[in-house]
Amino acid sequence: MSVVTNLLETIFANRYNFLAPDAGEHYLPYTCSFHWFYLPDGRLIGVDVVRSDDMNRRALRVFAYSNDNILSMILEGPSSDWAPFATEKVPAMPQAKPFLGRGENWLAASAIAAGQPIHSASFLLNFKVVVPGKGTGECGLLLAHMNAMDYLRMEISGWINLNGEQIQLDRVVGYASMHFGDFLPNYAGVASVPPSKPTSAGILVNVTDSDDIKFGATIIGDKSVVYGYGSGTVPGLFVTVDKLQKGKIPLGGGARLEVSNVSSFPHYLLDRPTTTAVADAKYISSEGATVDVGQVILDFRGAEYVGLVAP
Repeated sequence: MSVVTNLLETIFANRYNFLAPDAGEHYLPYTCSFHWFYLPDGRLIGVDVVRSDDMNRRALRVFAYSNDNILSMILEGPSSDWAPFATEKVPAMPQAKPFLGRGENWLAASAIAAGQPIHSASFLLNFKVVVPGKGTGECGLLLAHMNAMDYLRMEISGWINLNGEQIQLDRVVGYASMHFGDFLPNYAGVASVPPSKPTSAGILVNVTDSDDIKFGATIIGDKSVVYGYGSGTVPGLFVTVDKLQKGKIPLGGGARLEVSNVSSFPHYLLDRPTTTAVADAKYISSEGATVDVGQVILDFRGAEYVGLVAP
């Protein structure tokens, strides 16, 4: 390993490893991490572990998508209703209370939600970051209340248990988006399911509202900050400030992302309306050229965003 590479890995440890500001000197009031990956049988799985100390709440979201059908578990409540949030090591599961944990290169949870389509869920996921995380890290919190670190490609090993069915994972390809900061503002996110070929067309789009901005929010007004990354034939970086339209997200310079064939699941997350969905997406360049991005995940929070993804 070169001296430069070693220095970069030391300074930007959360780019080369999955690290969350849940404890220690980098602790922040709010952190969540949303992970998506395919099971060996083809089902698409999404898990979201939420620690909201600013509201003294915890939440776990689990989704399983196949054949245009979304099964879900949405569990949220006061922190006192949950077992202590683990950051150093994974305790035995299950526990008397629902459990969440997140540490360096691992994520774990165990919960029961009687009456929901996914009525029991537990998992221990171990990560190896393949593509270094993208984002400004904690530096971005100088300007915003919340920031993101996105891991566009990682290998996941371990296991997940859904409704009593245990599935082993051996280096399956996944994606993760970590949000952290003072609190969770309204947001919209779109991400490609990691393709089998790293050179395939892919996209990640993050959209934040003016309530995320610490300085100059009035300049943006009713518009949103849109930024993201592409792979393959989609540009590697784009940033713009604009309004979203139904099924269309502006990417700057006349380029946009269009979504169709949306399968959505509306619910509430930390007291605000939220929609999680699966859709097909196309990137339209400023010259009108079209790139088929394939299947994407959408997660929109806030009344002004929810209607943009409803089928």
